[in-house]
Amino acid sequence: KMIGLDLGSSGINAEYGSFKTINTNYFIQTNLSMNSNLLQQHAAFKKQAQSSSTKPTKPSATKQTAARANEPAKKRFKPDTKSVSNNPNTFKWLKLCVDRLRKRYQKERKPVSIDDLIKMIGLDLDPHEKAWLFGALKENPKVNFDRDKEKLNFKPAYPIHNKSDLLGILREHYDNGMGGLLEADVKECILKPDEVIQELKDEGMVKTLLRSDKQSVLFYRDTSVECSIQDEFKEQWNSISVKEISEQDIENYLKRVGIATMEGYGLKKATTKKKPTKRKRNVKMLNSHLDSKMLKEFD
Repeated sequence: KMIGLDLGSSGINAEYGSFKTINTNYFIQTNLSMNSNLLQQHAAFKKQAQSSSTKPTKPSATKQTAARANEPAKKRFKPDTKSVSNNPNTFKWLKLCVDRLRKRYQKERKPVSIDDLIKMIGLDLDPHEKAWLFGALKENPKVNFDRDKEKLNFKPAYPIHNKSDLLGILREHYDNGMGGLLEADVKECILKPDEVIQELKDEGMVKTLLRSDKQSVLFYRDTSVECSIQDEFKEQWNSISVKEISEQDIENYLKRVGIATMEGYGLKKATTKKKPTKRKRNVKMLNSHLDSKMLKEFD
């Protein structure tokens, strides 16, 4: 059913026309308000896009580690150190690197990276060989490894940097009964070692002795215990011969006088090993039942 059918056509048209004008005005007003809102949103989106393009956001460390963990195993490098260890040149590479670090330490005390060290020596290594060499140098007792900087440096036997350090360590060894220092170890620690050692010798603070293996050993010289001996006493000491007296006779004489002797001072007698006696084997004679006349020799 339609409301207002009893109205005239002119009345319906009048009412419909007024209704149409009202709806049109409302549509224009709402359309304008929606367009302004859309324009504002568009301007805000454009501004946000420009700011995001100029300042890119960096991925967090956790996201990077997670992405790295999700990478396939083929992309991540895994050094094959077992196969490299079978290479006969590994010992040569290690020796060259340690010698280079030793020579560099005597001139410059700064650590060096593994890449720079390989370039200094001129080695041509693949990633697997480089990884093996780096691991071997980190475990070498003659090499110091800085874990923070990932760099290598030579490790001397003693913390000696100058002449006073050397004299102090020699005095410390003397006071504690630790003996001397190998001259070869001292030369690895100090700059211009020959000049420093010769200066200490000239000053009378150091004396050297040769071991049985012909290695020179440095000792601290304590001048307070040294005393001068007259030449007459030296002559009398050298004139006394003890060739006819055995070590046992000397030990018995010292005991009679009341002087204790140190045990085990004599040379050890070499023990002669007895040669094992050869046992005669019972060998069975073959063809013993045959007469010697039956056997003939053939040329």
